[in-house]
Amino acid sequence: MTRLPSKPDTSSRYREAEQFLAALDPDWQALVAHVGPCIHQPRPERDPYEALIRSVVYQQLHTRAAERILQRLIDIYPHGHCPTPEEVLATPYDTLRACGLSGAKANSILGLAQARLDGIIPDQATALQMPDEELIKQLTTLRGIGRWTVEMMMMYTLEHEDILPADDFGVREGYRNLKQLDKAPSARVLREIGQAWAPYRSVASWYLWRMPKQAPVLAPSSNELHRAPRSQDKTVRQQTPSSRLYFAIAQCSLGALLVAESERGICAISLGDDAKVLLEQLQEQFKAAELIEADPQFNQRVALVVAMVEKPTLGLDLPLDIQGTPFQQRVWEFLRHIPAGQTLSYTEIAERLGMPKGARAVARACATNTLAIAIPCHRVVRQSGDLAGYRWGLERKKTLLERERAQKAQR
Repeated sequence: MTRLPSKPDTSSRYREAEQFLAALDPDWQALVAHVGPCIHQPRPERDPYEALIRSVVYQQLHTRAAERILQRLIDIYPHGHCPTPEEVLATPYDTLRACGLSGAKANSILGLAQARLDGIIPDQATALQMPDEELIKQLTTLRGIGRWTVEMMMMYTLEHEDILPADDFGVREGYRNLKQLDKAPSARVLREIGQAWAPYRSVASWYLWRMPKQAPVLAPSSNELHRAPRSQDKTVRQQTPSSRLYFAIAQCSLGALLVAESERGICAISLGDDAKVLLEQLQEQFKAAELIEADPQFNQRVALVVAMVEKPTLGLDLPLDIQGTPFQQRVWEFLRHIPAGQTLSYTEIAERLGMPKGARAVARACATNTLAIAIPCHRVVRQSGDLAGYRWGLERKKTLLERERAQKAQR
């Protein structure tokens, strides 16, 4: 597997990859046009050891179940983040099992901790210097760690840009749908096919994960691609299919905080001065839903939201139920990848989404966001850099940005 030379502008690299893939054949051209600009977002702040710990917890589990187990594991330690190898090895086996880990996973995590101390799991700087196949060979000797796990770590933690996780079901199914095949290719065959996608195989994988079951039509003309989708923006927001919403109202440094959750994830995060008003707004947003006050388990997730408000650089590692028009969702997904402490203008976002005249459409999408901070519309400013358009108040927007920049400077 080759590795692209380091370049400072991620969006520029992704545009190169999009153009390269779209030029392969009409199928790829249609897929790139259908999905839109690549907004793949690695998590380089995570060390390979932490990434592997997380991967073991998540194996063969629904996301929400894995998140609960991971949080219980983290809560064992007073600092509230991934435990060091020494801490893991000092933790009784029964305590690890009590978090919800199976015996096999508990043993794998203990093995990972020892492997880090033994130097088998390198730190990030060392891993970046290792050839891809050498790193894969070294880490797959560890209990519970297969090739797919290492490739995911390389894509998301080490930011390698030419990785094709051919064992991944979603990638193989994506290719099957792309080419309208009766059967998905084997991992070996897909690796051979994927040679033609180098040196952009990570971006190719990102697009295949988003391949619809129904093959998209051929890409529209350049004029259509650059036209802001006004008709989509008028689409009525769909209501959650769940008849019940769990909610809780807490206090944070920015005032009252309301969090609501459907069966699919967190569907509303609101800030304000009056808790009663926030609850009325929630009922207005989800008219058909029965609102149920939170149980203790949900309150734990609310605590994670409060922690994100106080320290936005932490992010929010909980499933979100994001509802909106296709265009709104494209904008909101893009916002989630603006790093904490940084801002972009409405115009810059429109340009990166392939709509140079779509700044107003982007601003409308930001204004309809109902997941405060989790979808960080506070990181969007005017072209001049001035603050504008925050539904939870400009003072809160200013506070959040100042807080993020201060926390980033302390790292």
